[in-house]
Amino acid sequence: MNILNVEKVSKTYGEKELFNNISLGINSGDKIGLIGVNGTGKSTLLKIIAGVEEPDEGQVVKGKGIELAYLAQTPLYYENENVLEYVMRGKHADSQPKAKEILNKLGITNHGAMMNILSGGQKKRAALARTLVEPARLLILDEPTTGLHTADVHRLTTVLDMLVNAGNTVVVIEHNLDIIKTADYIIDLGPEGGKGGGTIVKTGTPEEIADCENSYTGQYLKPLLKK
Repeated sequence: MNILNVEKVSKTYGEKELFNNISLGINSGDKIGLIGVNGTGKSTLLKIIAGVEEPDEGQVVKGKGIELAYLAQTPLYYENENVLEYVMRGKHADSQPKAKEILNKLGITNHGAMMNILSGGQKKRAALARTLVEPARLLILDEPTTGLHTADVHRLTTVLDMLVNAGNTVVVIEHNLDIIKTADYIIDLGPEGGKGGGTIVKTGTPEEIADCENSYTGQYLKPLLKK
């Protein structure tokens, strides 16, 4: 079932056109990877889908009753709050057991630790937990594995699979191909950054992206799919 449509969306910053006339659909229960080289406008497109930024032209149409949660590439926190306070800020108190469960699954068991003493990877995991606490059917994640160790990436993959199996939809920007190769569906934005990008090169399964000669990421993805 289709839950969100991006319809003829365009965005320009100054004289730099990030993308022009992009259209795509997102279906319920899919894990979708958004890929492309740096400068293709991936993060901006996610912000537009999440409602954080407005497109210059076009529109994003959500299905009725579809709630979404967004994890920014660089999450913000207050230095005087601990992990649980950060995750629960603005949330209903009834969500606390769920918040603790998600934190534990992501390997953060000291919920009273202050945010300002955590490592970069721990802060990213706490931010991910904050996003996952939201009662959302559509999760939009911008590079969630940045700063994570291999074991943390495995934890994240497990949590994302659990969410999708429960009927949620995940859209994720990732450079980690171990995450991308597990996607149900991939949107390849490019083919290059800046003036050489801004179009959808290919959409399809990881195998279909790997077979696309114009996909830069597909060239690196192909060997991983043979393992």
